[in-house]
Amino acid sequence: MKTYKLPFFGKFELTPLIEYYAIITQDNQRRISLTVLFLIAFVLPCNLSFAQGELHGYVKSSLTGLKPISSVYIEIVNLDKPIKERITMVDSAGFYQFTNLEIGKIYSLKLSAFGYGKPQFDIKINSEVTVANLTLEANCDYSQEQADIDWKKNKTKLLLIGSIAPLPNTRADNRFEEKYNLEYYDFGCTPPIDECIKSYNERVFELMDHYYGKKWRKQVRKDVEYLK
Repeated sequence: MKTYKLPFFGKFELTPLIEYYAIITQDNQRRISLTVLFLIAFVLPCNLSFAQGELHGYVKSSLTGLKPISSVYIEIVNLDKPIKERITMVDSAGFYQFTNLEIGKIYSLKLSAFGYGKPQFDIKINSEVTVANLTLEANCDYSQEQADIDWKKNKTKLLLIGSIAPLPNTRADNRFEEKYNLEYYDFGCTPPIDECIKSYNERVFELMDHYYGKKWRKQVRKDVEYLK
């Protein structure tokens, strides 16, 4: 008669009938163990390899801390999928989102926004949800600071965005320039970043209101950018 060691019961001497049952039991245990090993070795890695992640965040301008005024598009350049799944448009709040991304992979995001060039960001998907807020850097020749400098130097401008053929001043416009010691400046069809124009003009509006009151607003050209 053989002695067997079973889990939780220790060693037993078994009759032939019980011995046969024990052999079957041990064989089943081995089968179960092999099944578990198979699942660990093959099935689990496969599931992990197909694990999908989400990437989202906000895009903002370094000038304002808000979404750029112009439209912003984001493309994952190293994603082997149809174009409609590689590109998204940032919404009005600056939010973007990509889904069905591979966890553990680094994706290259290329942003397109007028005046900001096409900067690229490399983002690693670390978990099921990865948050990446992106900042677009811009250099402005026109800003709040520049408006203050121009005001002190009597070189203040009111910025306009025209077309290939900008509208010339009327006589009233010329009188306005002389009266308030400034000039209308039209970029034509090649303006700088919207945020730059907005920042500069709004500071000039504040200075005009402070020194001249509100009466100038009835006399100024109506196509001055960001004039409310």
